[in-house]
Amino acid sequence: MGLGSRAGLSAFVAFMVGVVTILSLLLGDNPALFGDQPGSDELARRLALPGDVLLRLVVIVVAVSIVIGIANLLFVHIGRLARRKFISAVLLASFGFTIYWYVTRQGDTSLLEAVQVPIESSLAALLFLSLALGGARVMRKRADIWGMLFVAVALVVLLGSLPLAELAPVKAWSDWLMSAPVSAGARALLLGIALGAVVAGVRALLGQDRAYRAYRG
Repeated sequence: MGLGSRAGLSAFVAFMVGVVTILSLLLGDNPALFGDQPGSDELARRLALPGDVLLRLVVIVVAVSIVIGIANLLFVHIGRLARRKFISAVLLASFGFTIYWYVTRQGDTSLLEAVQVPIESSLAALLFLSLALGGARVMRKRADIWGMLFVAVALVVLLGSLPLAELAPVKAWSDWLMSAPVSAGARALLLGIALGAVVAGVRALLGQDRAYRAYRG
């Protein structure tokens, strides 16, 4: 089978899997679409089965990919451990101790939270400081209305994060900024990601993606 035939077969398989999944998700588990016809519940259940199977396969593939990634990480650092890499020794010891803690404590995640929460808090603090430094540089290079607005918003959020009763009005403004403009921006980003995923999926289904094109020398 030539390269062009395999590319065409890949495009056809991707198209059929996508169509079957979409129809199964749209028509399955929704007997109301078929009216009061007898056996509509059974028909909807059968239509939902292909999509459910394909989604389960995706979950299995993702889980196996994560396991393979973890195994690859461990093997890489075991190889580095032979070259006396201190960071690799710390990573392997932490991994082994975390697994031991989780198994012996019957699923206790307090160790993970004790490490993860301070790290996330430190990263958030660094992010705020980076925003403040970026605002200062913006004002030094270009003191216009947008630069002043950026600095003002960063200061309000920073001051509103402090646990001081005297800053209650500032905290109210900070909460409003987080709930209204920031939430709107986050939703816009999610919509953009969703539209990008839809466009990429349509290109793959139509065979226009480079991964499904035949090579033309």
